[in-house]
Amino acid sequence: MQDFNFCIPTNFIFGKDSHKKVGETVSALGYKKVIVNYGGTFLQETGLLGTIIASLEASGLAVIELDGVLPNPRLSLVYKGIELCRKEHVDLVLAIGGGSTIDTCKAIAAGVPYSGDVWDYYRTGAPVLKALPIGVILTIPASGSESGCGSMITNENGWLKRGAGGPALYPTFAICNPELTYTLPRVQTACGMADMYTHVCERYFTNTPGTYIIDAMSEGFFRSLVEIAPKLLADPHNYALRSEVMWMGTIAHNDTLGVGRIQDWATHDMGHEISGIYDTTHAFSMAIMLIAWMKYVYRHDLDRFVRYGRYAFGISAEGASKEEVALAAIDCTEAYMKRLGMPVRLHEINIDDSRFEEMAEKALIGKTHIGNFVELKKDDIVKIYNIAK
Repeated sequence: MQDFNFCIPTNFIFGKDSHKKVGETVSALGYKKVIVNYGGTFLQETGLLGTIIASLEASGLAVIELDGVLPNPRLSLVYKGIELCRKEHVDLVLAIGGGSTIDTCKAIAAGVPYSGDVWDYYRTGAPVLKALPIGVILTIPASGSESGCGSMITNENGWLKRGAGGPALYPTFAICNPELTYTLPRVQTACGMADMYTHVCERYFTNTPGTYIIDAMSEGFFRSLVEIAPKLLADPHNYALRSEVMWMGTIAHNDTLGVGRIQDWATHDMGHEISGIYDTTHAFSMAIMLIAWMKYVYRHDLDRFVRYGRYAFGISAEGASKEEVALAAIDCTEAYMKRLGMPVRLHEINIDDSRFEEMAEKALIGKTHIGNFVELKKDDIVKIYNIAK
């Protein structure tokens, strides 16, 4: 295990009716004016938005609203939010939603005190050291952005999807009420469970030796999610299962399962180019590219894939070669994604090979390679896209 610094400053308020405490939570922190950011009509139709705003106002807080968040959140809305926050002298950015909304709020929070273009953070990877405070009311467990310090934004100029992060982007608090996820469409619940699975894979497949406890925790995560997923899809109002999945989404991406080792992230780098250009659902891109990536790199460390197959899926190595077990593990991963209803090939989401070269070049902007488990250059990336088609 490598040396590391690890701090999660987010305060979790987890449980039934916890969203009704948002007013007292914000007020107790000393904030006076809040911008509430969200997307779609779900919050209005369910009355959730009204409940949250009523709680804020009952605690004496001034509330500004900013609607318009889209999947693969756009830089244009970030700019609008920055301008609004500056004009209204907002002192807390509150996200109501999932990863797209939280990431938008993080970008807004980073941009308000910054004298330059907030895209600089996403373009250069410079750490965000100063930002407005961020709060979260989580409605879609998937991205883990509620307690992580990263943000993904799509720039419509060139359709580049890029990430930024830094210690200032950890949310101050995250309100997590599993009841709020009962009415999620089946596909969103499934996408969340696919997304969190890929987050752990990006950390699990590493060349760092001696990561025993983190490996075991990751393998327990895989086993649990594989078991829970079909049960939750069959019983979406099961509070116990919703609670498990909501917390799993959080620990999948706040680095609880990633400390002490060099992580990969090639799957996400390749998937971001798909969703950036084609505006595809993030989890669809990730499911497809994870499987293709596994098929391309598994021979690099057969022992790691054998261990993955044994502890994630219970695959026995008796009487089989390491390669056979590794391939069986990849098959099980693909089967899991299929059970969730995820596409596993690019043609299933109507993407052909006409822009593979372009996507590979974009994935490498500012980099000599992507990935760390296996360092991937342009030719490698194009080959993986072809495996995925």
